[in-house]
Amino acid sequence: MRYDQLFTKNLLLSSILLLMCMPQQTVASNKKDSLILGRIYEYQKRYTPCIEGIEDHVYAKIRYNVERRNPILWLIPSMYVLAKDPREYIRESYNKVIFKNSHVFDITSQLITGTIRKNRKAMPTLIEYATPNIYDIALYNGYMLSPFNKWNRKYYRYTQHLQSDGTTRLDFRPKLYNTQLVNGYAIVETNTGRIIRTLLNGEFDMLSFRTEITQGKNGPQSLMPARCTTAATFKFLGNQTLALFDAAYQCDESLPDSIIQENSRQLMDSIRPIPLSETDKRIYREYDLRNAPDTVVQDTIPEDTVPPKKSFWKDFMWHTVGDNLVTPIASESNTAEFYLTPIINPLYLRYSHSKGISYKMRLYMKYAFSPHRYLTFEPTIGYSFKQKQLYFDVPIRMTYNPKRNGYAEIIFSMGDRIKNSTIKDIIQEETADTIDFSNTDIEWFVDNKLQVFNNIMLFDWFDIESGIVYHQRVARDKGIMLQYGKPTQYRSFAPMIGLKFSPWLNRGPVIAIDWERSIKGVFHSNMEYERWEFDSQWKHRLPGLRVLNVRAGCGFYSDKHEKYFLDYSNFRDNNLPEGWDDDWSGNFQLLDGKLYNESDVYYRTNISYESPMLFATWTPYVGKYIEKERFYLSTVWMDHTRPYTEFGYGFTNRYISVGLFASFLSTSFQKFGINFDFELFKRW
Repeated sequence: MRYDQLFTKNLLLSSILLLMCMPQQTVASNKKDSLILGRIYEYQKRYTPCIEGIEDHVYAKIRYNVERRNPILWLIPSMYVLAKDPREYIRESYNKVIFKNSHVFDITSQLITGTIRKNRKAMPTLIEYATPNIYDIALYNGYMLSPFNKWNRKYYRYTQHLQSDGTTRLDFRPKLYNTQLVNGYAIVETNTGRIIRTLLNGEFDMLSFRTEITQGKNGPQSLMPARCTTAATFKFLGNQTLALFDAAYQCDESLPDSIIQENSRQLMDSIRPIPLSETDKRIYREYDLRNAPDTVVQDTIPEDTVPPKKSFWKDFMWHTVGDNLVTPIASESNTAEFYLTPIINPLYLRYSHSKGISYKMRLYMKYAFSPHRYLTFEPTIGYSFKQKQLYFDVPIRMTYNPKRNGYAEIIFSMGDRIKNSTIKDIIQEETADTIDFSNTDIEWFVDNKLQVFNNIMLFDWFDIESGIVYHQRVARDKGIMLQYGKPTQYRSFAPMIGLKFSPWLNRGPVIAIDWERSIKGVFHSNMEYERWEFDSQWKHRLPGLRVLNVRAGCGFYSDKHEKYFLDYSNFRDNNLPEGWDDDWSGNFQLLDGKLYNESDVYYRTNISYESPMLFATWTPYVGKYIEKERFYLSTVWMDHTRPYTEFGYGFTNRYISVGLFASFLSTSFQKFGINFDFELFKRW
């Protein structure tokens, strides 16, 4: 018995000691991790304010190897240039970078050379993903959470190993596998918290990558990379391309500011800070051989090498027709810019519950008379297959004082569909017989609009906008309008004034007041009204790439002689929406189109909350591909109806954006709808 009691005592004592030691070791380990992470945060905080105004010169080289390809590669933006032989390409650039702060910088490409036709960009998103800002919340422009930022610490697990040379190896991995997170390690100066170098592994937007970064050594330069190398793999439906990106920062050579996007391999050879590899030199030699003139001396060509024969029609169909149909058309010079989205691109299709499938294209043109005076032209064209309607939105803007947001603008819009049942009701009241208009388009009109206005910022927190708005609303069913003695066109000419207040500058909501009054008889105007609208919007960015969108406003007609077309500026149906980054947070998705134009007054509120990690992220198998999620709540009160409410949930990933919405009148369920946009290669 004594032996058993002694054994039991020893066992209990050993267990108690073991339990006491285990949490002490864990706490000690956590304290060590917290200590090195705290030093990293403090080091960043110390030097971040010193970055403003720093000028840097960056050399970048990308080598492509197309391992597998098929005709689908032709339809991918920026990849068309790699869809034809050869399979290896190189592109070099020398750039000037001016940092406004640690988040914002201006980059100018001064020198470009390579073997890609017309020096076009291929896989341009790789350049962005290959140069991460490791200290920011987002490693890249709004995507992927950095393991070295204080706000993202909850998403990662850390392990540290103290090394004999006075550095610490800090390994990190995600707590939850997701495309917004990375894994890897960093070598950190133990005493100061300065990151010496780091390695990141991740997968985002059709690319899996491995990035090695060596940071600068002294002062604020140590917060920026000195050398960055990325190996990336692109795979899509049988296509596979490998890319090796190599960038050298803090280069000594400085080019004159007059040199912008100059194509000169000779000049690049004289300033290149990193020698070309043997593979790079071979790619250049083969490129020179393919493009050698027909009169080249035969003894300059190796005996076993025969230059390929050139075909005019093949080159014409491939480079001229093919380029213009399936790839963006872009050009840039010192004074002008031009960009046109691909003419044939299934990725620009979108679907909404009310409009069905639609397709759109965009053009951007800019001409600079001087750095402070330039003209921009940004038309958008779209077509709704369900409505069989073509839409145009053509803005032309002359910016004459960018510092004070001073510009004059003309906007011509054509094709907007407006549904209004007021005219139908009046016809039925004026006639004794009951008329069945169910098979007619009497409620539908096409609104063509012209806006001419000027904007100027009087103070940093106050803008004023003034001009005129002219509407021409044309009946789709002109015959029935003439049959009952009603005009086929309703016109309005209205001076307008808009006031915009930003009392908190960029740290709070923006408040807008709009006034518009139509004058009868001016330019054949046959309508008279006075309209007021008040609107407040706030996009509040929270740590961890979270965003809270809040919008509230109201509008009313203070003087209304006609009941037709109660048309608001801030409460209207958007016929050319932008998908995830535009209308879904501030518009109603299921509201009947005619309700926008029939109420003398409205009160609306829209709220959305966005985060990279909400609900679907935790779903097995599919959650790792979810990039962002969003919840929606929208309400509006109008005349002659109960309060209208929409609830919604949406998510976006590399393929599509999806929004699910349900609408209610008071507490009564009305309908359910879905919107989706193709996101595939939109950042390409």
